[in-house]
Amino acid sequence: MPTKIIMNSGKEYTIDENVEYVIGSFFSETKMPMGNGSITTLRNTFITIDNDKTIFINPSHVSSVETVD
Repeated sequence: MPTKIIMNSGKEYTIDENVEYVIGSFFSETKMPMGNGSITTLRNTFITIDNDKTIFINPSHVSSVETVD
């Protein structure tokens, strides 16, 4: 199902990816030294959100993500 991403500025993007994939791409996982688990953090850098690689956003500026019917 398509997903709508709404930025803090009010700009909206609708893409053909499912919401779980979109939200998962907003986070990165860093392994702790000595094998003591990992830390999941919100990315604060530009990522591409479409297959054509023409739309880049910073996940820290996303206001909401919703599934479009």
